[in-house]
Order: sequence, then C-alpha cells, then structure tokens
Amino acid sequence: MTETPLTMLFVCDEWSPAKGGISVFNRTLAIASAGRGDTVLCLVAQATDAERTDAARHGVRLMVADRTPAGPDLHLPVAEVVARQPDVVVGHDHVTGHIGWLYARKFCTATMVHIIHTAPAEIEPYKGNGKASARVEAREAYTLDLAGQADVVAGVGPRLTRYATHLLDDGYGGRPVLRLDPGLDPDPLDRKRRVPVRANAMVLGRTGDIELKGLDIAGGAVAALPDRPDRLAPLLYVRGAPAEQCEQVRATLVSLTGLARGRVDVRPFSEDGMAVSRDLRRTALCLMPSRAEGFGLAAWEALAMGTPILVSAHSGVAELLREQLGAAADNLIVDITDDRDRDIRAWTRAVQRVFDDLPTAFAEIHRVRERLLDRFSWSATVAALGSAIRAQRSGRNQS
Repeated sequence: MTETPLTMLFVCDEWSPAKGGISVFNRTLAIASAGRGDTVLCLVAQATDAERTDAARHGVRLMVADRTPAGPDLHLPVAEVVARQPDVVVGHDHVTGHIGWLYARKFCTATMVHIIHTAPAEIEPYKGNGKASARVEAREAYTLDLAGQADVVAGVGPRLTRYATHLLDDGYGGRPVLRLDPGLDPDPLDRKRRVPVRANAMVLGRTGDIELKGLDIAGGAVAALPDRPDRLAPLLYVRGAPAEQCEQVRATLVSLTGLARGRVDVRPFSEDGMAVSRDLRRTALCLMPSRAEGFGLAAWEALAMGTPILVSAHSGVAELLREQLGAAADNLIVDITDDRDRDIRAWTRAVQRVFDDLPTAFAEIHRVRERLLDRFSWSATVAALGSAIRAQRSGRNQS
C-alpha cells in the first residue's frame, strides 16, 4: 500500500551548517524526507537567496522567522507555516525542541517529534565553565519535559539512544526511544582515493570547547610524532573555528602542545559543503579525539569520503563501528582515559601507525566504507522515522 505523503516542518536555527552537527543532521534529514515524497518545510532564523535556492533544488521550502527590533525570533508564529498546518513538526534537542513544541502544540495540531543530539551529563564537565552540575540538571529537566509531551522521541545513533532511554526511564520501562542512525552518503566522485602527498591530520568541528573536542590531544599527538627526513613534518589542520577566532585558537593550541606555529593551520567553519569535501579529500587522517561525543558526524562524513579516521572510544560512532565491524573496528578507535599525558601518548602511537603506512590505511578505510555503504543510508533513516510517525498517528486516530 502506498503511504500518504506527509507535510513535515523541520525547525532549525540555520539551513547551511555553520554551527555543527545538528544543522548537518537537520538539513540532510529534511532533504531525504523530500526525496521520499513528503512535502517538506524548514523553519530557520534567516536565509540567504543561495540557501533558498539550495533548499528548493532538493525539494525543501525554507520558511524564515519573523523579525523583531532585536532580530529574527523563531518563537513568533509564521503565518504561512500556520496556514499550511503541517502534519508533523520536528525539533532538535535544546536548539529548537521548544520551538517544535510551540508549532506542534500551540500554533498547529501536529505530531511532535523530538530528536536528542547531546548527552549533557557527559559533555558539560568538559566545558570548563564551573557550572556543569547546574547545567546538566537544567538541560535534563528540559529534555524530560519536552520528551514527555512528544509523540515520537528519537536519539542519534546507539550512544545517545541509550542515554535518552536511561534518562526517560521511570522505573517501569519509561518510554521507547527511536534510534536514528545517520546515513553514510558516498563521495559523489565515487572512486578510490589517492594517498595525499603530505601526512596531515584534520580535526573537523566546532573549536569552542577545546577540551571537550580533544583538540589538545590532537595537537599533542601531532607534536610528538618523530621527525622523518624523507617527508614534510605532519601538519594539524583544524576546520571549524569562528572566523574572528582562528588566530586565537592557533595560539592556544601552540601554547598547550608546543606544536610549532607553522604546523597548526586553523580555518573558519565553512557553510560551503564542497570546501569541506575538498579538505577531506586532501587529508591523510581525520582525528576525533573527543573526551565525550554523542555521535560524531564529522568522522562519519570523513569515512564516507574514504579518508582514514581515528575516533574516540567515548563516541557514538565508535559504538556503531564496533557493532557493525567487531574486532575489525579496533584500528579505527582509540581510548580516552581523561589523563592528558596518557591520552596523548596513546593517540601519538595510533597516528604514527597510520602515517607509517598510509597506503594500508587508505585500503583499510576503503574496505570499511564498502561494507557500511549498503547498511546505512539517509533514505533508511527517514523510512524508520516515517514508520514511527505513521504508527503513532494511526494509534492516535484509532483511540
């Protein structure tokens, strides 16, 4: 039986992913939903003409928040969105979960989907603001409130799904949490990668939390690599700093690790997906040494591009790799003990192993990529979400 298309409203603060993984996930999920035949709207704070064109090319219509003297405000009802009365509203974690609630419960009558992207109890202790306990308490209370009112609750990948299930447990089983594994879209060039001429290591993602993201570990590992007279010294390439903070981040990493200034290249986060793809195609190794990482879309994207990866054992992507590959995932995962010196030594050994035999590393990641491509796709992710939504709507109609 052919499924009746739904009108879906995705709520995010931005369309082009300038702020990290939630934006990437929202954009890709919205595009995949449109590809399955649903009518897809995406509400964002603001949008350029280029972003509107990009969304339209993928079958998504961008809707922009109303403006106030203080700027765009997602809390205000957009008349055109309300007039369309979407069937489903999708909100993301603390970023737009409450905006999704407004549209699903106050402005429209819609199925409410709340997607959990972060585990506050795991990440807040590493942000260095001296308010970890208070922030965890507030964030978890927020999630409990929203999830309790949502029709479908989902977690991104195995680690966050488990965290959310535990958080929502009331001692009698709590409520089910749908696991949404990100798709693994292949490099559009779709051919086997060549080994880069320079052994450079890349960290892709937000640099605002250096300790949480393990940038100090990545820098320390690259700095500790032995000199090789037969090749250029390895470079640490960081993509994801605010444009006005690139030099500050470079100086901080130099101070923390002793890495020479000429061996740290810090670039701003780019909204241009092709720019990030070019970075990954000329990178020898993508590092994700996060002390805690709910999933790790940056490493997942690198794997899709055929770039060798080393990921933190404390990440959702590491759990997914172990689940799918078993012992074959061991060479891709490095432990984090929260002892900086010990962790730098472990990551130095892992990075050196890859750099000592890059052809083997590229052949290995190519095999891993080929094994996983058929198992993970965004169309399958959207199908899982759509099934949960339709089951909930069918049950509600029957009751």
